[in-house]
Amino acid sequence: MTLAEPQSSSARHRPPTTALEKAVIAHFSVLFIFTSWAFGGQAPWVRQVIAVWGGLGVLLFIAASLKLRKPSDQRRHPAVRWLWPLFLYDLFVGVSGLNPSFIAITSGGETSLIMGHPIPWLPSSARPLLTWSELWQFNAIVLSCFNLALVPQSRRLIRMVLLIIGGNAVTLAVFGTFQKLVGATGLWFGQVASPNPKFFSTFIYHNHWGAFTLLNTAVCLGLLFHFIRRNTQRTIWHTPVPLGALAILLLAATIPLSASRSCTVLMAALLGGAGIHLLRRLVRHRRQQGQSITAPLAGIIVAACLALGAIYTLGQDVIAQRTLETSAQLSAIAKEDTLNSRLTLYRDTWHMAAEKPWFGWGLESYAHVFRIFNTQRAVESWVWIPNYAEAHNDWLQSLAEVGFVGTSLLALLVLLPLLSVRWREVESPLPRTLLAGVALVFLYAWVEFPFANPAVMMTTCATYFCALRYATLPDGASKKRRPDHG
Repeated sequence: MTLAEPQSSSARHRPPTTALEKAVIAHFSVLFIFTSWAFGGQAPWVRQVIAVWGGLGVLLFIAASLKLRKPSDQRRHPAVRWLWPLFLYDLFVGVSGLNPSFIAITSGGETSLIMGHPIPWLPSSARPLLTWSELWQFNAIVLSCFNLALVPQSRRLIRMVLLIIGGNAVTLAVFGTFQKLVGATGLWFGQVASPNPKFFSTFIYHNHWGAFTLLNTAVCLGLLFHFIRRNTQRTIWHTPVPLGALAILLLAATIPLSASRSCTVLMAALLGGAGIHLLRRLVRHRRQQGQSITAPLAGIIVAACLALGAIYTLGQDVIAQRTLETSAQLSAIAKEDTLNSRLTLYRDTWHMAAEKPWFGWGLESYAHVFRIFNTQRAVESWVWIPNYAEAHNDWLQSLAEVGFVGTSLLALLVLLPLLSVRWREVESPLPRTLLAGVALVFLYAWVEFPFANPAVMMTTCATYFCALRYATLPDGASKKRRPDHG
């Protein structure tokens, strides 16, 4: 019996996709693609659309949760109890919005904040309207993505979602590469002025593009490993593997091209880990077959060298420019008493968090309250004093805004589902590869603010919940297990 026969038979007996599954995937796809192409979600009008369209995702979550009440469906769905930290977080932040700690005073057309008298033992917020707006957007994104862990009943549907995510990213990468090569001075080939000169593709900030690309490269790597593992009866050139490798190369090349230095290092770590995983699998398979590993090993090394050469050739001007900037910055740091202004920013943010360690100053209050704690001063009176809207450290900023209570609830929202999966029983490398990308972005959040970008936030949540759902669903081929070669 050939390999195609059981697959076609399985396809004939595959249960039809339900209306709820179609609605969840369609809703997420529209939300995700729109957000990533609309400046990564960082224009005010885009955030309004996310709030409205994301509200439909909340309704879909409610519909799916009601379906969970049927005993026959309980065993097939991840537990909604994973979300109790989110519900407590909503209650906590919602209460803070009812307890304002600052009063807005308008004088001469300008609005300033003065300290109020909040109830001291309750959470409070410096800007309640901003707090509620940000809380709603957060829930709209998280629940729209959580639907991907709640509704799909097959791994095939999860892979479909991942193909949409990865395909969209590759299209953005091609768009951004052409935009960079023609020397566009603004977004959309110069049609829209960018507030940041270091933009890439449709993203205003190049480091946000870097985090977005890290996640999507992990998605493409996971799919690549899946197809290598599954397609054992055909030559590699008759599988989606070459196309996947090309997609990864295109994505990886855009990070140095976008001038994101830190993400270039993280991308190297991700691809290095993926290469080690692939080599281990290859060596183990060749030895089991009694075959030499010299030829395939040499082929992989040559392919890696060619890929690195192509990436360097494409972005050599940007790489040279950023190398000079890095050298200049290191020289300046060596002459200063403190490491640099970034460490001063972190210290001041920590002092802000320490002032209200339990509940913080309120969600989305950082830009308004940090001015009180900012110790950076210009040497000359005419020099502009830096004012920070973000802490360039999402972890510290979370402590400053929602305190240890809110940050702990967010950590539990991530850890509880992760710890509930029996990872020893998961044979597919796909979910682990997705989680590797998510882990790198969480690490990156110690030195930047990737989660301030809605598209990065959405991609993180989607890949995380897809990884969990994929790991908890049964492998359709487990009863007819083929040899594992990738």
